[in-house]
Amino acid sequence: MREYTVVRSPGVVRSVRSLYEAAWESAADLAEFRRARPPALSEQSRQILRLLGGGLKDEAAARRLGLSLRTYRRRVAEILTLLEADSRFQAGLRAQELGLLGPRPRRTAG
Repeated sequence: MREYTVVRSPGVVRSVRSLYEAAWESAADLAEFRRARPPALSEQSRQILRLLGGGLKDEAAARRLGLSLRTYRRRVAEILTLLEADSRFQAGLRAQELGLLGPRPRRTAG
């Protein structure tokens, strides 16, 4: 059951409106906030991103992680959403930009 209180006192309404406007004006833009605070990825999500970067097919990656193919693909879709990526490639780039995968391994000559 919901309950409501109707306040008609002009002074109270002005005060509440003033608090709302102050909060609104000082609020961070959502896109800027998300850029400043990268999403937290589970270790499994990091592994999935590494396997995607390694070029493994979904079937092979799912087997390596001990997941069903359907679960693996659902986890990939969750990662894409979390990283606001439209493709697996974009997710990898975004994860790298945000430092979620650690430093890139250096290639050695030879």
